[in-house]
Amino acid sequence: MPLSRPVQHDVGVIVLGPGAVRYGTALIGVACAWAAMVFAWQEQDGPGSGWVVIAVLLLGVGIGGWLTGRALRLGVVCGSDHFVVRGLVWSRRIPFSAIISMPGPDDVTTWPSIAWHRHGRRWSTPVLAFWVSQGRLAAPAQRSAMDAVRRLERHRVERS
Repeated sequence: MPLSRPVQHDVGVIVLGPGAVRYGTALIGVACAWAAMVFAWQEQDGPGSGWVVIAVLLLGVGIGGWLTGRALRLGVVCGSDHFVVRGLVWSRRIPFSAIISMPGPDDVTTWPSIAWHRHGRRWSTPVLAFWVSQGRLAAPAQRSAMDAVRRLERHRVERS
């Protein structure tokens, strides 16, 4: 007899952002942690309080690690009747029935976001995972983001 049963999740598809976007954004967290470590290293023999150095080190490495982990998971989880948009700071669950508009393939270079309503209020949730800059070097990431946006729309239409 098994000690525990596997948890059943209502996840059909996980659409991650292009690797260039996720890894590039993860560098923000790495830079934050690195800056805290450099500060701690420079102040270790300085006149500053040891508690300040420890606090800056713990906060910088903690926040940097958290941001790096969130950046690597940027994307959208597609459920049977909802999306969970994973952002850099928080995740948002959006039911298909509340969606007003979805980002199109042309939105990946401007500001891809899902517009939706809840309790009579209009919300707009940015999908940072699919936000790619313009330029020749970004073309592969743009194509990947455009394909991902199309997949999201196709998933929503098939499930609605």
